[in-house]
Amino acid sequence: MTSDTPIIELRDIVKRFGSLTVLRDIDFDIRQGEFFSLLGASGCGKTTLLRILAGIEQPSEGSLLIDGQPMAGVPANRRPTNMVFQSYAIFPHLNVEENIGYGLRNMRLTRPEAQARVAEAISLVKLDGLATRNAHQLSGGQRQRVALARALVCRPKVLLLDEPLSALDKKLREEMQLELRALQRTVGITFVFVTHDQEEALTLSDRIAIMAEGRVLQLDTPRGLYEGPQNRRVAEFVGTMNLIPGRAHGAVLDAGALGRFEGTAMGSASGGEGFLALRPEKLRLATGGGKLSGTVSEAAYLGDRIHYRVTVPGLAAPLAVSVNNLQDGAGFALGAGVGVDWDAGAGLILGP
Repeated sequence: MTSDTPIIELRDIVKRFGSLTVLRDIDFDIRQGEFFSLLGASGCGKTTLLRILAGIEQPSEGSLLIDGQPMAGVPANRRPTNMVFQSYAIFPHLNVEENIGYGLRNMRLTRPEAQARVAEAISLVKLDGLATRNAHQLSGGQRQRVALARALVCRPKVLLLDEPLSALDKKLREEMQLELRALQRTVGITFVFVTHDQEEALTLSDRIAIMAEGRVLQLDTPRGLYEGPQNRRVAEFVGTMNLIPGRAHGAVLDAGALGRFEGTAMGSASGGEGFLALRPEKLRLATGGGKLSGTVSEAAYLGDRIHYRVTVPGLAAPLAVSVNNLQDGAGFALGAGVGVDWDAGAGLILGP
């Protein structure tokens, strides 16, 4: 269960490799028992930050505390953390039981104690009956479970995961996401998860830090990031977002010939460049009327929903509209003229 007590405290972390600065002013806490994700595109600094937590890298500036203890100069093997790598790093010459128990070799445990821990870890990750199976006989999902069990068997206070699901196919990846979240709730320790997959982060996380160019753009819950992005970059990164450009005046966007639109102001400078941000599922299509008029240019049937693209004169990009196909207004043909409408309060006024 998540508490408000921080297990990790990052204070003004900066990391340089020579003249290249890859992390800038990283300053936030991660809570005890939290599933916390670092989300961003390749090169944003998320893996470097994870390696600093693990003790594989040291910060150039700033301080790190784990469970209230300063980590400056503390090597990786003496930190209350363990790490699951993207490649799993399963030893090919060892079976499942031997792989999982490998990390216990340097702990002062009796043989029965070590065997009990390994058995407990095998049960946690649902590998019962596979203890003696050789590594080369395991599927991708089973290898991932072995890597998790090997990290958990040492009972760390924080588990660090570097894109551990990226090598799995889509269906297995989705299954493992649910299992990973259930596992985290069962063991109750803090998970810090690195991913570039926004859907994965939204599915798994209590909170997410979105990173770009070595900085945290926004830290919030999945719902907070999706429904309340603080700027255009976050809005574009999390889900699909329609952006109508104009001049922001508090809670109003002047979009020139397209009109003036009200929305919830998200810190836009009055009179400066801004955007009206609208999620596809918050838009409606009709044969006439609406705040905007356009033409259906694309339609994709996805079972319970139909995703449309609507070309609106004066907008550089078509609007994305997601319609429940059981609702009135579904089933517009390509080339059909439509009105695009939305409820008051559905839009956000964002800065650049």
